[in-house]
Order: sequence, then C-alpha cells, then structure tokens
Amino acid sequence: MSRIRRAGVVVLTVALTPGCTLYQALVERISRPATPPQALPTTTPSTLEPKLDAMRERLGRMEQALAEVREQGRQRQQSEIQTQKAFSELRKGVWNTQVAVTDVQKQIRQVTAQQAALSVQLQNTASGSADFWAVDVPLGELPNGGSQRETRRIPTLVPDKAREILVYAQIATGYVKGGAHRFRISVQVEGERQAAFYLYAFGQPQPSWSYNSDNVWLPMPKNRELILQTEGAPFFGDWSSEVRIIAYR
Repeated sequence: MSRIRRAGVVVLTVALTPGCTLYQALVERISRPATPPQALPTTTPSTLEPKLDAMRERLGRMEQALAEVREQGRQRQQSEIQTQKAFSELRKGVWNTQVAVTDVQKQIRQVTAQQAALSVQLQNTASGSADFWAVDVPLGELPNGGSQRETRRIPTLVPDKAREILVYAQIATGYVKGGAHRFRISVQVEGERQAAFYLYAFGQPQPSWSYNSDNVWLPMPKNRELILQTEGAPFFGDWSSEVRIIAYR
C-alpha cells in the first residue's frame, strides 16, 4: 500500500511540474471560457393549433373517403345480389318457357297425328264407298232404227272435272214389228277414237214384253256429247226405251 501511494505522489508531482505537456493541457483547459448551454426550442400553443387543425381536417377527409368506399362496397354488393336474383329469375323463366314449348310441341304432334289419322280415315271412306257421285240425268229415248245417228248434250249437272260417266240404257219390246236391232252408245275420246257399248233387242208380234238393259262407265267426253246409233229396220208397234246418266266420278 505504501508503495502505491508513493507512486501516485510521484505521478502527481510530475504532472504538475511546469513545462510538462500534461500540465500545459490542463492549464489551457482550465483557462478556456465555458461554453454557454444551448437553449431548447420553445413551441407555443399558437403554432401547434394550425397543425392540429390540419391533421384533424385530413383525418376527417380520410374517414369520409373510407365511409364512401364502404358505401360503394355495400352498394356493389347489393347490386350483385340483385343481379344474381334477376339472373336466377331469368333462368327460371327460360326453364318455364322450355317446358311450355315442349308441351306445345307435344300438342302439335298429337294434333298432327289426329289429322293424319282422320285424313287416312277419310281417304279410306272415299275409296271404299264414296268413289262416285250419283246423279239422274235423262237423255231421252234410243233412236228407232234405220242407221240413225243422234247426239245428246250432257247437262252441266255433270261437271267438267268428271273423269267418267255411268250411262244406263234400256229397251222394252211388246207386240212390235222390226226384227233384230243393235243400239250403240258411245263418246268421242280422241280424234276419231270412240268408247262404246252395245244393247240388243228383237221386235216381233207377241202378246208379251221383252226387256234388255245395261249400264257402263264411259270416259267423260271433252265435247260433252253422248252419241246414239241404231242398226235395223224401224220398230212398228209397242216398244219403249231410255238413256240416262246415273253417276260420275
């Protein structure tokens, strides 16, 4: 301990010795004027108020913008909900329309099938029992004889659209002279061509009557004329005859 004290005294003595560098630095520092303390910046309430007002105004604008963004989001969400609802109703309407169209198509198919069945039924009926139209058109008597040729005009009761006419011819002979007769009933087809059928009768004195008749389909002539011819001597006595159109098709 005594040694340490001695060393400290020696150091202190050397340090305080004039001309020593350490001594000079210590003296210079002591003699230097003290630096005055710097004053802290002072802020008055009058300078803080504008800043606080600006910050409050900015904060208010931010809150207003945030409220507007929230409102826009709410409106967008509501619009999306309405759009989805409208789309759902539209899809439901499309589905109902498809169902209605399917029902209408089904009804159309049913009506078409019924019409087809009715048409077939009508065709069958027409081909079965209504393939001609009945009429009663008297055209007078057959010629008496002597190779006479007569024409009879077909009345308009038989239309031009008719394809064929059903001609009925009959003859009855009683007490009559004349012998054999051949009656020809015909129509002009094309040029000199004719379609015809024949009816035979025999005239002789007898106390009874003989009958002969026939009905034949002939083409409907374009000139609307029925041709009647007789071969044989004229009848003399009791006899009768007639020619009629009784149907056409």
